[in-house]
Amino acid sequence: MLKSGEVVGIFPEAKIEEGKVIFKLSHGVNLEVSEKRARETFSPERAELCGLIASDGTICKYVRTHEVSFKNVDCELIDGFCRLADEVYDIKPHLYSTSHVTKEGEKREYYRAVIYSKKVAYDLWMFGVKGPGYYEFHPPIEHLDEEGIKAYLRGFFSGDGNVSLCKDGQHEFRVYSSFREGLEEIREMFEMLGFHPHEVREEDKEITPEGIRKRFYFTIPEEDHLKFIEEIGTRKAEFKRKFELIKSINGRRED
Repeated sequence: MLKSGEVVGIFPEAKIEEGKVIFKLSHGVNLEVSEKRARETFSPERAELCGLIASDGTICKYVRTHEVSFKNVDCELIDGFCRLADEVYDIKPHLYSTSHVTKEGEKREYYRAVIYSKKVAYDLWMFGVKGPGYYEFHPPIEHLDEEGIKAYLRGFFSGDGNVSLCKDGQHEFRVYSSFREGLEEIREMFEMLGFHPHEVREEDKEITPEGIRKRFYFTIPEEDHLKFIEEIGTRKAEFKRKFELIKSINGRRED
């Protein structure tokens, strides 16, 4: 890359798009250069990985190690996290499973993928992906282009979203979080893409071993659901099945 005829950097790969040139750096970070500015942007893979960590992930520092982990009941989603971690950091996470008894007395299996790496932890902390508060997160909007925003939202919704189907054919998409400020930022990202999310509301408080936990949510209106399915999507197997059913229902309505 040249500036005023002087070499300012040599990059192994570059991609020319309309109005900008993208230089590949490392760990899913690119340098985007246009006439207006130069900025670091996330690849879709890194953006989606960050969305997953922001939802059901943790970044912790212990005495002898650092840990980046993701926990969920969906095996396919755990596999997706592992593939993204391998793609971005060239690391294969360790896998664990634990059993949990729900309030209804049902036994559920939880899966956890863990990356033990100080470099990865600090790389994610540097961009405010998770923490320092227990539930705190902030989307790295300034490092996301349109595809990056979609990928981030796909990751976050796969971890902390919900798709409800009713017998009358109605359906509801909700996005949850215990950190209201971050959830408001997520809502703004949907607006940036042309969605019309409802306002953030507080759900009934949940009693946890740590005490009373507040939980917040907003919904995506039904007229935006097909747009959501096509542009955002999900890695969660349960949601994929429901998305197919929703498309089928909407197809029958049009007929």
